[in-house]
Parts: sequence; C-alpha cells; structure tokens
Amino acid sequence: MMRPLSQRNFVKALFVAAATLGWSATNAQTLATSPTLTGQTTLGGTLSPFSYQFSSDAAFIGRGSADLGSKTVGVFKEITSSASFVMSNQLSNAFILRLGVDWNRFAFDTSNRLTPLPASVDALAAVVGSDIQLTSALLVRIEASPGIYGSFNEVSGRDFDVPVRIGASYFQSADLIYTAGLSIDVNANWPVIPAVGVYWKVSDQWVINGVAPRPQIRYILSNKATLFAGADLQTDVFRVDDQFGSSRGIPKLNHALMDFWEVRGGAGFIWNLTDTVKLELEGGTVPYRRFDFYRADFKMTSSSWSPYIRLGFEMSF
Repeated sequence: MMRPLSQRNFVKALFVAAATLGWSATNAQTLATSPTLTGQTTLGGTLSPFSYQFSSDAAFIGRGSADLGSKTVGVFKEITSSASFVMSNQLSNAFILRLGVDWNRFAFDTSNRLTPLPASVDALAAVVGSDIQLTSALLVRIEASPGIYGSFNEVSGRDFDVPVRIGASYFQSADLIYTAGLSIDVNANWPVIPAVGVYWKVSDQWVINGVAPRPQIRYILSNKATLFAGADLQTDVFRVDDQFGSSRGIPKLNHALMDFWEVRGGAGFIWNLTDTVKLELEGGTVPYRRFDFYRADFKMTSSSWSPYIRLGFEMSF
C-alpha cells in the first residue's frame, strides 16, 4: 500500500517536480518577440541588428531554520541580489548572437557562526549564446555562462564553471508556444536536467507562462499593469573557501561544492513605466531550500516557509 507523503517530503517532491518541469533553457516570452520570428524592422525597412537588455532584482527572505536531518543546526536570514546585461546582435535573418555579463549573490545572516552556511556566495559569469531559427516555427537557444561561482574569499581555478542551457521553442501560434530543453552543469549533483514548458496567452487578459525560472499565471489589467502569481526557482553550484569547514568544525567541507536550490511561491504586480522599462514588486513564502555538499555527503535543508519580498527592474533598448 502506498503511504502518503509527509508535509516535508511533499514540499520536496513538489519543488523537484516544478524545477524539472520548468527548466526549459528558453524563455518563451522573450523568444516570442525575437526579430528572427517577428521580422522586426526599423522605419527604413531593414533589420535592426542590435538590442540590449538590463535587469536587476533584490529580495529579502525572513528567518528560517537550517536543518541537518531532523536536527536544527542554526537559523538564518537571506538577502539575494542580481544584475544582468545582455547585448543581442542579429547577424542574419536566422541567427542572433547574445553576449553579456550576469551576476548573482546569495547572502546568509546566521545567528551562530558555527552554522555550516557561507556568509555569501556569488556567481559572476559571461553570457555567450545564440538564438537560431531552424524553421518558421522552431527557434533554438544555446547559452553558456562561463565564470566564477564561489565565496570570492580566495578565488582559484577550481571556482570556474561553465553551465550550459540548450532549449527549443515551437510556435504553434503567436499565443501558444511549447518549449523543451536541457540544463547542463558538470559540478551539479544532477549534471543534466531535461524539461518542458509552455507559454499560452489564453485571452486578452490571461497568460500562462509555464517556463522557468519564474513560471507564472498573469492577469493583464491594462497596458501599464499586470498581476501575477507563481513560483521563482533558484539553483546554482558554488565552491566554498579553503577554511569554510575547519572554521565550523567540519573539515570535510573545506573547498567543497555546494549545490544550492531554492523555491519561492508568491504574487505581485508588474508596472510598465514605459514600453521598455518595467518594475516588479512581489511577496510570498519560501517553502524549501537545500544546501547540498553532495561530494562531502553533507546536506542541509530549510522548510520553514519563510516570508520574502522582492523588487525587480528591467529595461530593454
């Protein structure tokens, strides 16, 4: 007889399922406006070769516990921040080159310095990729993010990593897009994650954007304001410094890889300040976080349902 899942295991299963489902490497909404498919032109009738996108966000997550099995080994608060700048250059009707830089930071404020959590970890990486139109309805994105992923206390060659994402978007119509892809990171506990997703504009007001890292249901109030509810999936692999484990009485964690997963669930609104500038404000809860030093056989989780608030900004030109 199948036994029901406990609340903790249910949250974990839900998180893994959502993350796996959503890990399409292609953002369908972004690709839907790609000039390779829209034939975007200037007033003179020629393709506009360059476009730029800048985005940033910051979030505060309230108090949560760090659990080692059934034992709580500390409590912590979290602040995250990110910034990204990507330039797209249309080299031909069917090929767009994407180059840029991306930065992400996770800072953990612990109540006990012996809690085996780093004070902060950062990812500073280049963005190198392309959008390739294979047919009138099929677009592929290939993107690598070579960079440094670690605590940045002692940067070395072992902090270097190159995650790769490969995704495809099939345009059934302008309002219905199917996606599939792979996320590849040789440093991760799961080096390859396959996924599928969908972007569906159900009506003039309702949109289902089922694509990671932020699958959402949206309700368009006007051309200036949109309400949304959904998830925010964060995952990356970082290397901690040489003394991280020894300073906390766990030497096997020195210079270890930490496979970090976090899921948020919340709601908020998007305010279009102009056609090219957007602000986002959202709040919700964080039901599950995982800090997996898998090569050292040491894993902590947090299932505290911690509250969070997030502010985001995006500009394209």
